[in-house]
Amino acid sequence: MRIYEWNIGMAATIPSNHGYNLKSCVIEEIIKGQPDVIVLTEFVVSRGIDYYFEVLEKNNYHWFISSSTKQNGILIALKESEFGFDDTFNYRISSINNSEILKCDFSPDFYEIQVKYRRRKLSIIGVRIRKDLSNNDSNYSKLQFKAIDTYLSSLSSLNHDVICIGDFNAYWGQTWNTTENNTLHKTAKDYILCTPPYPQWYSYVMPNGKKVQLDHLVTNLKNIDMRAEYDWSFMNTLRYKNSIHAESKKKISGLPDHAILKVEIEIRRD
Repeated sequence: MRIYEWNIGMAATIPSNHGYNLKSCVIEEIIKGQPDVIVLTEFVVSRGIDYYFEVLEKNNYHWFISSSTKQNGILIALKESEFGFDDTFNYRISSINNSEILKCDFSPDFYEIQVKYRRRKLSIIGVRIRKDLSNNDSNYSKLQFKAIDTYLSSLSSLNHDVICIGDFNAYWGQTWNTTENNTLHKTAKDYILCTPPYPQWYSYVMPNGKKVQLDHLVTNLKNIDMRAEYDWSFMNTLRYKNSIHAESKKKISGLPDHAILKVEIEIRRD
């Protein structure tokens, strides 16, 4: 299974403000590899969305969106041939969940689609930990992590398969399965962290020039092999003026400023 995630840098743009529109090259870029799962974070409904749907449908994807004006949302697209959607599209079953299910005062960007994969229920979750733009609440991120931690661990206790991917605005490195993991410590008991090796791989460049890893995948799938990379090659194909490249501290507003996280999961045959 190939899963691609990309923070596309819309940053809650109000569509009618300055005529912002979704860039066609974004959907064209991420669909090149025909992944089984596409997750776009910082996604906002805007002009150009019809083209996204057209491309996805021509390539046999089912798409789902979570978005509100002045708030970042998430788009999830799933290959029709790879998953079972009977329960997904059953209106009597709660198979599509947004952040309200987390029951948290400070909710992250969160979207969950439940499908069948190899005859088992699988939750595919897109997530982004939001930043406190006012900088006046030290618990802002902690409460978001606590909500995700509680929910992911509860799914695992129900023998429910999960793939959760997105911009966590955090880096665990070698601390995932240690007491130093004070964000998703319950989740880490049952979930594997998939992140490309650091420091040769990075998904974002801070304003001070520091290269960091913010985009990750966690899963409780068993007996699997995983490979992951951060792909910056789109910088050569999108119209980034002023010689913008992957290592540039400041990218262009309205265009992606994160790498594409590409993960391949292979289930081992025992």
